[in-house]
Amino acid sequence: MTALVTGGTGFVGVNVVEALLAGGRDVVVFDRGPLPAAAQRAFAPHAKRLTVVQGDICDAGQVMRVHERYAPDGVIHCAAMTSGAEREARDPVTVVNINLNGTLNVLDAARRHKVRRVVYLNSGSIYGETLYKGLPWLYEDTALPVPVRLYSITKHAAERACLRMRELWALDVVSARLGNVVGPWERDTGVRDRIESHSQIVALALAGKVAILPRHEIPRDLVYSRDLAAGLILLLDAQAPRHAIYNLSSGRVWGDTMVTWCTALKPVFPRFEFRVAAEGETPNVTYSDQQRSLMDMGRMMKEFGFRSREPAAMWADFAEWIRRTPDFWTS
Repeated sequence: MTALVTGGTGFVGVNVVEALLAGGRDVVVFDRGPLPAAAQRAFAPHAKRLTVVQGDICDAGQVMRVHERYAPDGVIHCAAMTSGAEREARDPVTVVNINLNGTLNVLDAARRHKVRRVVYLNSGSIYGETLYKGLPWLYEDTALPVPVRLYSITKHAAERACLRMRELWALDVVSARLGNVVGPWERDTGVRDRIESHSQIVALALAGKVAILPRHEIPRDLVYSRDLAAGLILLLDAQAPRHAIYNLSSGRVWGDTMVTWCTALKPVFPRFEFRVAAEGETPNVTYSDQQRSLMDMGRMMKEFGFRSREPAAMWADFAEWIRRTPDFWTS
């Protein structure tokens, strides 16, 4: 069985590829750039089962030819442009083309080549204004998406397109709405305008700089990238998912994560120093400063038994990955 991962050289995509290879699957990566050098080295033992095809998700012909040549059984569609305000003001057309039209290209190719299932990676940011209304939980069917940024607007539009094509084409497609992702393999790929605070801290540690943390960290619902990849594969492999949309996060509030993460990094980088910003001092680590409602994880947990690992286990695993892959940020 062959799995196609679009956007497979990006943050979430590499985690998905890693998990699929570890599970013994043949994997085809389709992305505009190559795998990072560190990932190529890490995946070398699986080289016979891994194919990387460089191409443009906005080119329907290229997407179709990948399906023709490799006949994937399932697709995990990670390709997206995670745009910030500056890029959205400068080049909105590209954001729309990648996030919406690129998704339609994937769906059409999957339909024509009778792919068993497509898993579409959406974002919890599509809840938009609803995230900040103080609701205790965000449920897939009842929390109203009110996206604000062009990124989340296009992701929501693409999800609705998935649901419509699912109906019109009898195409088996499910959408996963992701929480705040932290973990291995995050880097600046040119299509990701904001790097998570935890990866910013790693970059500071590698550069021998002091991390100056915000004075007050707003608790968030984080999800570890490796747990996320496992959840996406559950959706890919499930015999008959009961729903078309699933929240995919941890379902728990995480507080003081930056101090905890800095502490976990100390054994990896003994000379690394960090402190909370003094009154009036500007931190050199940025983060989201708005309290968000939690995405309910009932569907994933009850239907598939999905569980994210405990925070201590997550930080330990992430730190161990940093220790084993210190050249990732410089390769």
